[in-house]
Amino acid sequence: MTLILIVFIALIIIQIGFIGVLGGKLILHRPRHKSKFLGVTVIIAARNESENLPKLLKCLSDQDYPDFEVIIVNDRSEDNSQPILSEWAAHHPNFKVIHHEKLPAGWTGKKYALFTAVSQAKKEVLLFTDADCLPACNQWISTMVSSIDEKTDIVLGYSPYQKTPGWLNRFIQFETLLVALQYLGFSQLGKTYMGVGRNMAVRRDKYNLDYLEKIKNLEGGDDDLMISHLASSCKVRIEIRPESFTISKPKTSLKSYLKQKTRHLAAGKHYHKKDQTLLGIFTLSCVIVWGLFVLLIFFGLNDKLFLMVFGIRSLVVYLILNRLGRKLNTDIDFWAFPFLDFCYCFYYPWVAVKALATKQVEWK
Repeated sequence: MTLILIVFIALIIIQIGFIGVLGGKLILHRPRHKSKFLGVTVIIAARNESENLPKLLKCLSDQDYPDFEVIIVNDRSEDNSQPILSEWAAHHPNFKVIHHEKLPAGWTGKKYALFTAVSQAKKEVLLFTDADCLPACNQWISTMVSSIDEKTDIVLGYSPYQKTPGWLNRFIQFETLLVALQYLGFSQLGKTYMGVGRNMAVRRDKYNLDYLEKIKNLEGGDDDLMISHLASSCKVRIEIRPESFTISKPKTSLKSYLKQKTRHLAAGKHYHKKDQTLLGIFTLSCVIVWGLFVLLIFFGLNDKLFLMVFGIRSLVVYLILNRLGRKLNTDIDFWAFPFLDFCYCFYYPWVAVKALATKQVEWK
């Protein structure tokens, strides 16, 4: 029992330290402002997005920014995307649409769409988002590039999901918050290992098309692996003001959500070993702590010290996540944290193993 208690406390200290340091850096983060405008190319890869395109196109055209173009690549869509995009581009000179009817050998759809778009971009900054996302306001472009200066090449943004009723959406909000805590928090510590393609900016002359071609056969990795590759030689900043957010459309069924997360995590096997280790330690600590806690309750070993330590851990972690969630417009009911935390500790290892074991995943 003593050994179990020591392991239990050690893992809890790891969790509190991990979440406390990363969460604290983000909660205390203050924005930077640049002194001049840079030309921006907004890049979007779209496949079968006719339902989302009208709102997205309107939001992009309403952006209050003096110098930007939009390149949308329509990747072999089978819906009404092509006429919607062609009609819009005909009346908006700064919108360019590229239609892909087929893929070159060895390429996946989104990789080739991004390769084509970046190759034809003309502005100084590439700003990436997805077709099922909407800028939070007409200051999105302006705010996202406001941290780019002579010493900054990459800006990592945040993309919360729309809040809807139901436990699946609560879990999506919780998982998105934890992912942001990690990739944004580590970037603040100078250890950038990924970005999210729903909202990130890169100087065009720093973006590496050769590397994109190198990973062309992977369905994922256009954001996380690319940013990890660039971060070794580029200066990275984060931007988490609400005006910089893009709001993502959440999945409405557990099956589609798990499929999406499997695709997102499939690139994890290509992360640097040190990044895999750090993220693995945190996830493993969560699983073991909850596992030990459940076993203690199940076998009736209601040791007061165990319960007290676990209670302190939960209160500290949930308070930090609650405060961070408010800052990132990802509000989660405080009373829901224990259940979401419990589910996450068993969901993540299962999806991660499934992603590592899956040889091929589909974009759309």
